[in-house]
Amino acid sequence: MFDFAAQSTYQINIRCTDSNGEFREDKLEVDVIPGDRLEFTHSSDVVSVDAQTATASELIYTVSSRDLLNHSPLTYTLKSVPSTNSFAIDSSSGQVRTTRTLLDETHTPVHLYISVTDGLISVQTLLSVDILNLNSQPNVTNLPASVSVDEDIAGGTVIFTLTSQDLDPTDPLTHSFSVSPITAQGLFSFDSASGQFKLSATGKLDYETLSRYNVTFMISDGKTTTGPYSLTINVLNVNEECYFDRQVYYISVLEGKAGSQTINPNFVVRDYDGIQPYSLSLMNGNNSERFTIDSTSGVMTYAVDYDVDQNAMPSIVQMTVQCRDSLAKTGTALIVLTIRDANDNPPTFSQGTYTFYADQFTGFGNAIGQMTVSDKDSGSNAEFSCGGSLANSASQTNTYYTVGTGCGVYFLSRTGLSYGTAIRYLVTATDKGSLPLSSTTTVNMIYIETTTTTPSTTTTTLPPSTGLDAGALAAIVLGSLIGAFLLGTLLYFFLRLCYTGACGGSAPCDFMNCCRNRRPTVEKDPRIRVQSSKAEEMDYWKNEKVYPTKEIDTRYGRRDYPDFPRATGSQMDRISPSNIPVEFGSRGRIYPITGHRLPISYY
Repeated sequence: MFDFAAQSTYQINIRCTDSNGEFREDKLEVDVIPGDRLEFTHSSDVVSVDAQTATASELIYTVSSRDLLNHSPLTYTLKSVPSTNSFAIDSSSGQVRTTRTLLDETHTPVHLYISVTDGLISVQTLLSVDILNLNSQPNVTNLPASVSVDEDIAGGTVIFTLTSQDLDPTDPLTHSFSVSPITAQGLFSFDSASGQFKLSATGKLDYETLSRYNVTFMISDGKTTTGPYSLTINVLNVNEECYFDRQVYYISVLEGKAGSQTINPNFVVRDYDGIQPYSLSLMNGNNSERFTIDSTSGVMTYAVDYDVDQNAMPSIVQMTVQCRDSLAKTGTALIVLTIRDANDNPPTFSQGTYTFYADQFTGFGNAIGQMTVSDKDSGSNAEFSCGGSLANSASQTNTYYTVGTGCGVYFLSRTGLSYGTAIRYLVTATDKGSLPLSSTTTVNMIYIETTTTTPSTTTTTLPPSTGLDAGALAAIVLGSLIGAFLLGTLLYFFLRLCYTGACGGSAPCDFMNCCRNRRPTVEKDPRIRVQSSKAEEMDYWKNEKVYPTKEIDTRYGRRDYPDFPRATGSQMDRISPSNIPVEFGSRGRIYPITGHRLPISYY
């Protein structure tokens, strides 16, 4: 107890000394304040809490204090020994509460040192918390640890077995783990029931890529979780097999003779141990005996004459290529080889010479024979077309027969063709390969006379006639269209002639009498010549034509006839009546004609 009257100030020397005997001193001065006191007033210093039932934010005790001079506010703080985050105190009310469940606590009692201050004076008290029914926390007894494994261990291999412990036998234990680096998390797996830590079923270690992994484990009994527990895995280097950069190589090549084709799959072979010498070979089976491979470059070729024509050999071959390193470690890849047909067979005629006949009953455009052609190739290489020409063009001409692209022979004309005339053709069949091949045969076409409507004999069986080929049919259709157009044009001009007459003078001349019935009915009176009261009344036409510069009296030619449009100068020559017919008399006189209409062509 301090007594201000007895001593108001205390000087305290404090020395701090290290293990080497070195020290440092300082002074602390304590001043006693007269007439003031701060003290705790609560009654108990011990409280009990059940760990199995305690909840977060549960009130376990409230401390109280007083200040003789009523300084305010009073502020509370708390410190626990051993250190824990399970308790906290309200700074103004002094209420002590749990911050979480107490299942994670492992020690009892927990001492809470509680301080209160009014800003000038600070005092401290001790509150001891007895934790009842502490939870037995799980733990791993054989970690931390370090293990070493070969890089070529198989997927599913056990790397380490954890030993776990919990004094509460009924608590179920669960484990979790994380791997550093995080990208390797999928390489491993863990079985909580057995405690076995394994390389995953599809996992593969590689010393050259990463030689160490750090694994961290956590264990829980459902009430609390403990950890982390560390396991270090060291990967050991071992000799490994070579491998190809692709699992499957797809190649396409033409068929050919032995050694004629260079087949280069462009193999890329690597070794997990770095660059090592290796050799290549084809594994037995799947037609691999028909190919050879260079053990260093991997270039392949045919070991036999390879021919896919008419399915003599398979057009798709699947083989397995193998690499082998210096320590006999091997790797494999699949080759899918497509062998394409090469145009190495020309079309072939079934006969060296053909003879076909036509007679007086053979229709134009009808087939008189068909040549049979075959090609051992496939695809477009087996497609072909035929064409022909005279065998002796110097001594013969041909307008009677033709050879179609389908290798049929057709009869075209018999004009000028005598019985017994034989015409010889050279027919060529050419395939459609990129480098076309062809073959030739001879066809004799003979014109004969028969006594029936059916030729007596032929040297080949003909298929049913299909008529003209496409070119002949197109020519016939085009000629028909041109003929129809010309006929329509002729009919048009005939009808126009019938309607208007054949000439365009002062009167129609319907010399064919086609349209007489449609002409208007006129009186039977004879023509009446209208005489002028003056002899030269109509002479203005002649006068102006003969004397273009002569002045003409208005009464000659310049009268205001209603049917004469007015005109002057050079336009005078082209003036004619607009709705009455006229005729020319002697000395250039013009006479109107009554009772007749002008033809349409007059206007």
